[in-house]
Amino acid sequence: MKKFLSMVMAAAMVVSLVPATAFAASGDFKTTAKVVDAQNYTETEIKDANGLVSDAEIQLTFTTADITKGGSELTFEFTLDNAKIADTNKNNQADGVTAELRLDSEEQPVELVAKYVDEDEFEVTISADDSKKIKRGDVLAIGVSTGANGIVMDKMTKGKTAVVSVDSDDATVTNGDDLVIASVESKGIKASVKDTVDIATEEVATLEEIKVEPSVGADFDAIISDVDKAELTLKLPSGYEFTARTDVTINGDDTIAFTNDDDEITIKATALDLTADVWKITGLEVEAVSAKAGATGKVKIALTGSDSVTVEAIKVVDYNVVMSVDEDEDVPVIYSGVNVDNKGITDDSDHESLEVTIEETFAGAWNNSKDFTLSVPEGVYITAVKSPAFDNDGEDGAFNEEEWFEAAYEEGDYVDLTFKRRGWAETDPNKNHDPAELTFALELVADPNFEGDVVLKLTGDAVDEQEVTVAKFVKPFVVEAQQNDMQIDYRNTEIPTSVVIKEAEAGLWDKGTVFTLELDKINFDDEGTIAIDDKSGLEVKDNEVKLDTRTYDNDVIYFTVDSRSDDEAATVTISGLQLYMDRSLPAGAYDLDVYSPTMLGAARDVADPAGTAVAGTGYLGDIVLGANVNTSDEIGCVGHINDDFYSTTAKAGFVNIVTAGREDTESFTTKVVVPVGESYLISGENKVTIDVPAYINANGYTMLPLRAVAVALGINSNNVLWDQSTRTATIMYGSKIINMTYGQKVVYVNGAMIPATAAVEITNDRMFLGLRDLGNALGVTDITWDGATKTATLNGNK
Repeated sequence: MKKFLSMVMAAAMVVSLVPATAFAASGDFKTTAKVVDAQNYTETEIKDANGLVSDAEIQLTFTTADITKGGSELTFEFTLDNAKIADTNKNNQADGVTAELRLDSEEQPVELVAKYVDEDEFEVTISADDSKKIKRGDVLAIGVSTGANGIVMDKMTKGKTAVVSVDSDDATVTNGDDLVIASVESKGIKASVKDTVDIATEEVATLEEIKVEPSVGADFDAIISDVDKAELTLKLPSGYEFTARTDVTINGDDTIAFTNDDDEITIKATALDLTADVWKITGLEVEAVSAKAGATGKVKIALTGSDSVTVEAIKVVDYNVVMSVDEDEDVPVIYSGVNVDNKGITDDSDHESLEVTIEETFAGAWNNSKDFTLSVPEGVYITAVKSPAFDNDGEDGAFNEEEWFEAAYEEGDYVDLTFKRRGWAETDPNKNHDPAELTFALELVADPNFEGDVVLKLTGDAVDEQEVTVAKFVKPFVVEAQQNDMQIDYRNTEIPTSVVIKEAEAGLWDKGTVFTLELDKINFDDEGTIAIDDKSGLEVKDNEVKLDTRTYDNDVIYFTVDSRSDDEAATVTISGLQLYMDRSLPAGAYDLDVYSPTMLGAARDVADPAGTAVAGTGYLGDIVLGANVNTSDEIGCVGHINDDFYSTTAKAGFVNIVTAGREDTESFTTKVVVPVGESYLISGENKVTIDVPAYINANGYTMLPLRAVAVALGINSNNVLWDQSTRTATIMYGSKIINMTYGQKVVYVNGAMIPATAAVEITNDRMFLGLRDLGNALGVTDITWDGATKTATLNGNK
């Protein structure tokens, strides 16, 4: 019970109030209200006390109350519900309540008055002179007296409460409504569990600790009227049974006798400690004999003479493996096309994903006799795997998770982690262990053109396929460029449009960062003009540097950041580019690559061509991050960084040669055979593997993979283009430009619409066109279909 230093009831306090000039404070008065030691009574107890409420304390903690200059008074109004002040005297003081202001200092520098307003309402006023201060953290405490003139409840039956609400015209009161100072409960018990336990169907689990307590009263003896007849029972719902386990303990005592009737355990009250204020029951084993996944089990607990209570103690889960991330954590944002050291940019992110957890819902659910795979999207690479468990692995022959991950990565293609069967002893179903759990984070880098969420996928015969988003990549720069239809020429062929490179945010590109522009199979004759916006403050310089055996003044265009941007993100415009176009170049589309070899972790720095090659990091090692320059084959040189891994294409078909050189591209001579349902096709005499086979759609049309068939006929793969934003495929061949869009039932050839028999479809991320429609679009007229073997043949022109 909270005791107060003094009763603030003297009439002398009333006359001590100073004029209402208001407290001078650095901000508004703000307080937070709560009740300490709210009391629970049985009906008998509260009625025996004539409804008198005692021991509760209302506390108002000042959260904003810095007084800089003395002042006057601050008043709080208290309104009771289902309670009233028992008595009042003629001087309007509120008997039965006390007020105290608790400060950090021993001195109490303010005066308090508790004033009666009505039988269910009173006020407390704080006053101070110029020398007095109230500070943040001070507490105004309002106590309920134990005397005969205190606060009494109006209604005293089970379920009734006495509450108080606090308000003030002088201050803001948070949480000031309906604060319970007393409640009336039935005589009985209450129960709780430490946590629910997961269990699989037909499996056994041990319940977490169950606590049983008197709902009111000091101990169990106060709520049991006939000890010899009283029993404590714990009953399970349908679908669950207690096992025959005998080492159940109550408050640590494992000698207490009980009877077990499958779904119900009974304990005589005479075997229990009735003077205890809690019974802690442990060791109860439960089997989910028929309960299905998703069901919850509630244990019904009853004590003779008391109302029964139920607690949710069991959750039935699937017998499987679950992959998850913390949903409350923000997904980390990483820049794409940048190495793990963020070379070339000023960002300091660690390239680390959200922490991922893969765990069994039940011990043995992870079948370690099966492979499983962790995959990231195409264009994203795992450079390292980090786990808190790695710090403790490898000691005294312990399982080493880091080596396990590394071995899995070496089995893959630098994108997937493939874990071989029986690779992790912790998942051995014959081993007696808790559910296996693996926690790790991925260190990631991404292709310069990759943008968006990194979705980690878990697949394999051992697990259900699952996905979680672990990171997000954004580009450190965006390239704007248009397609340029150009005729074959020789020297100084000028590109009519400009290339624009925009910085993602102000100050992102670091000084010394190199940017490179390169065309597929076409050299630049002149670098044109490089212009910088007039607001960002960015400065660049042109470069002409010899690396190894190659000089990059014609093959590529590049520039170096000489001074970072400041107030605004920079825009670099490159115009007047001129090409050297050999007359032997075939008609078709040629891609523009724009990238920063500095950001990619180039093997040699353009600014220091004689420098030492920079080693890669993580499981990708030297392969992805471009180390170990070999001057004989020029691996790692500027313009040829990571060709096997990174796609640096900024504009597909930037230059489109619409007139061929000396090459005849108007007719096909290759015979292409496409069997439905097979992962290959025959191009002339060659068998070519394809990733998605031909199929017959729901309407009975034979659908062929567009890119695979076009390339098999002899079209350059670079001339088969895809626009994700419009979901349109374009084939450029000779004088023809052929367009087709997903879902449409037409094909456009040089702008002319040709009706199709079947709508364009996308299956497994590949575009498919009807057999006859594809032939018509490409100009292949000799097409045969063998219904018996389900084989399509496109015969080239003789």
